[in-house]
This record gives sequence, C-alpha cells and structure tokens, in this order.
Amino acid sequence: MKLTVAKTAKERREFLRFRRDLYSGCRRYIDDNYFMICEIFSDKLHFTKNIKYYPVYVSSDSGNILCEGIIVYAPQLPEYIQLCFFESLPHQDKAIDMLTDLTKEYGRRLNCKRMVVGLNGHVNYGLGLLDSHFEERNSFSSPGNPMFYNDHFRKAGFEETGLNSYVVEHYDDRLERFRRAIERIDKNYEFRYFDKKQFDTYSKIYTDLNNYCFSSHKYYYCRDYEDDKEMLKELFLFMKEDSLIFAFKDEEPVGFIMWYPDFNELAARGSIFGTKHFFKNLISGRKIRTAKVMEYGVLKGYRGRGLPAALIYKAFNLIREQGYTRIETSWVLEDNDDSNSFCRAACDSLYKKYVVFEKEL
Repeated sequence: MKLTVAKTAKERREFLRFRRDLYSGCRRYIDDNYFMICEIFSDKLHFTKNIKYYPVYVSSDSGNILCEGIIVYAPQLPEYIQLCFFESLPHQDKAIDMLTDLTKEYGRRLNCKRMVVGLNGHVNYGLGLLDSHFEERNSFSSPGNPMFYNDHFRKAGFEETGLNSYVVEHYDDRLERFRRAIERIDKNYEFRYFDKKQFDTYSKIYTDLNNYCFSSHKYYYCRDYEDDKEMLKELFLFMKEDSLIFAFKDEEPVGFIMWYPDFNELAARGSIFGTKHFFKNLISGRKIRTAKVMEYGVLKGYRGRGLPAALIYKAFNLIREQGYTRIETSWVLEDNDDSNSFCRAACDSLYKKYVVFEKEL
C-alpha cells in the first residue's frame, strides 16, 4: 500500500474521483461535501488561507484508492490535528491505520496534543460522523457514513464525544400554548430577517453573535468576517432571507436562529449535491417536506429571559406557513443539558446520533 499527499492537480482529481465513485456505488447517502472540497482545492477560499491542509489517500499496490481524508491544522484550535472528510472502502483497517498514523505524525510536528476525526476544519463546515439510522438518507449538511467507520475508530481506542439531533414528525400547534408568554417577550425585542441588500452588515452581525455565543463551545474557534461571508454567500444561493432571523434589543443584536429546507430531498441517493442540481429540481416543482433548524445562539445575559423560545417560535411559524410538515434539528452536544432539554420540549423525539472521535498523540 502507498500513502500519497495529493499536491498535483492529477492527484486531487483522483481524490475527488474516489468520493464520486464511493457515493454513486453506495446509493444511500448524498455527498454534500464534494463542492466544499473542490473549493478548498481551488485555494481561493479565505478560509484556507488561515489553515494548513494536506489531502491524503492510501492506495493499493495496483493503484486503487482504499481510503482518504484531508489533514487539517487550524492555528486557532492548536490542540488538535484534524482528519477531515474521511472516506473508506470496507475492510481496510490497515489502510485507515496508515492514514491515521500520518495524521498523528503531522500533529506531533505541529505540537498538537490530540487528533480528532469528524470535525471538518471548523464546526460550521461539519461536526460528527453518523452513529445511528445508517439506512436512512442524510439530510442537507448532515453526514452519512457506514457503521464500519465508527467501528474502526472504536477498536483503535479513540475517545468519543456524542451528539444528538431531534425531529418533529408532524408539525402541529404545540408551541401555541406559549404564545401569550412569547408575545410579551416580543414587546422587548425586535426581530429582523437577514437583508441581502446589506449583506456585509448582516454577515458581520452573524459572525459576532457566533463568536460571542459559542466561544466556550467544544471545538469552536472564532471566525473572521471573510470566513462567514464566504459561507453565507454559498448558503444564500439556496436559502431565503427569512432563513436567518436576528433578535435585537435596543438596536443591539442579541440572538439569532438559522433554518432552511432539507435540500437533499431534491437529490437522488448516491449523487453529489450542487447548485445546478438544485435549480434543475426546483424547476421540476418537487416539494420539500422537511425543514432543518441548523443553529441558534443567544448572548449569555439573555438566555434566561425566554428569548430562545421566542426565536424557535418565530422559526417554527415560518416553517409551518411555508408548507413544511416535518422538522429536523442539527446536532447538539450530548452534554449540553440546556439545549437538549429545550429540544426535547419542542420536538417529538431524539432522532439521529452522531459521534466525534479523539485520541491523544
């Protein structure tokens, strides 16, 4: 077997070809990360200027790729060396060990203390490997992977951080019982949608709120304005302005919530999702059933005042008005008691579980 750090255009094409073949052969999941990897390889992203990254694959003696990933070092998260966008054929433990050993070697060179699998450069680009519901299609921006990925890292002695998601199978008026309380809260805040005519201003508000709200969140590190501006420009190719709602108190932004349709319902399993695919399906009039609540954040001094419930109420009402009948949340860390309790109260049940793997170097 051979390790290759994909530096040339040809090697990176081989890296991408392996993903395409793997997903089309699987016919179960949809690859939402393919175009993100293409963007990374272009070296045009502002995000890539702030990290070190090394695409690596392990191939057989005959030249066929067996497994691959991108080794990432983010100086703002110096404790960790990351193995991102990991993919593998089954029964390739030796090849995976070669890949993880190289990741550890890079980490030691950079004075990292731990290796992490399941973090894709920054939590905004993905966190966790799928750890339940392996037979189901993955929703937009959520991972889809076979169970043997997790089996390998568990056998290799990696520590685990669990994440939960939640689901509302049939949207109803469950939050209406809080309407009067939320109306009282409304009087103290102003709620505004993202304004694309003031893109830079609202993008900066989003970045600042993320950096303040999640500063102590595991794996999070502060973003700069250009990072999120790039990400939001991509998302707003699909999202509408009301997918990102801000709460203001006396003209100061104090909270936000982001939601959007599950665009993967437009895609065939085993495909690569992209803008052309989206618009082709949009023209065909296919109806998306599920909405995803991706993230919400409230500044510390406002969390006990009902503002999180008011933001959820606003988003859920928009979801209902626009005809979505099902809601899925993004991941929540298992040890985040407040967010898990809130999700249990607003949703039907616990849904998919995810896992992040760590190991000391």
